[in-house]
Amino acid sequence: MTRGLGLVSLVVSLVISGMLFSSQLTHGGSKPASPKQNQIVQQANSVAADAAAMQAEHELAAYQADRGTFVGATVTDVSDVTVLHAEPTTFCLQIASNGGVLYDAGPGGTPGAQRC
Repeated sequence: MTRGLGLVSLVVSLVISGMLFSSQLTHGGSKPASPKQNQIVQQANSVAADAAAMQAEHELAAYQADRGTFVGATVTDVSDVTVLHAEPTTFCLQIASNGGVLYDAGPGGTPGAQRC
């Protein structure tokens, strides 16, 4: 009984795989990205930049809590984020985001295209 069930499931899997393969051949495979998909990619890039900025701000907050100033601070634990300038109470981050550059005036800023 168990052998028969295994054989049936194997045959069903092969039939489904064959149907999927043939549908890819007849419909031409993948299609170019639609504008909606591009918008989704842009939103994902924005969320990634926000996450990188948040991580960098946490690292800089720890630096400031330890030394009382942002002067001399660098971001070492977050890739594609650099400190452009650091003042005693403020800083400016540059975030490389999928071919573009965003800036974050902190603390408490949000990434944007305008340089700080």
